Amino acid sequence: MVDLIGLLYSIVLGAVITSFTNVVGLRVPRKQSIVTPRSHCPSCGHELSAWELIPVFGYLALRGRCRGCGTRIAPTYPLFELLGAIGYGYSYSLYGMSATTLLAFIFLSTLLALAMSDLSTMLVPNVILRVTAPVLLVLAYISGADWWVPLAGAALGFAILATVFFLSKGGLGAGDVKLFTMIGLVLGPRDVLVALFLASLIGAIVGIGLMVTKKIGRKQPIPFVPSIALGTMLTFWFSESFFDWYFHLM
Repeated sequence: MVDLIGLLYSIVLGAVITSFTNVVGLRVPRKQSIVTPRSHCPSCGHELSAWELIPVFGYLALRGRCRGCGTRIAPTYPLFELLGAIGYGYSYSLYGMSATTLLAFIFLSTLLALAMSDLSTMLVPNVILRVTAPVLLVLAYISGADWWVPLAGAALGFAILATVFFLSKGGLGAGDVKLFTMIGLVLGPRDVLVALFLASLIGAIVGIGLMVTKKIGRKQPIPFVPSIALGTMLTFWFSESFFDWYFHLM
């Protein structure tokens, strides 16, 4: 049975950390400090008090609007905090107190920060990748990966996305190539292919949905990192179960 206290702590930690990664994703691509100034409304400058900063609940208490000027607060913030809480809790329920859990935590937080950056600026900041990639590589080895698996995964992720980047002539961003190189470090060569497939499928579904509802035009670019993040974490959590099921059918 999963330790209830550890599970609850992981859920709260996930929400709190994601509240911070939201700030990272918003400020780093704009070359702003992640420390100062304090979190504030971009419309009126109102500084958020302690209770307003409580993940998810602060948004609900404010009814989705700034206390200073009444401007609508983007629901992306509490949604990401909720996803972070669920992701941390689910990772702990799977792996318990282990290096794999820490790997999952940092991996998920990195992907959420990059997804927020892509949604707000259509950029994948190199500095986030440079800081987190070495940490993820070390944790992958501590979690039991063979020496060649992260390297092969990174090489394959880079090779496939770089090929798509050059063939698409701007249809895919260079940041996505770097991101999949980092993802390959964690997932290895087999699962990086699964993550790419799922990310592409999710991205296609989202893109078609946005075009059908006329939210975007046919040639309008849309952020791809959120789809990559979802496909990657689904792969991280469920790939072994999927392959066990698949080979059982064979």
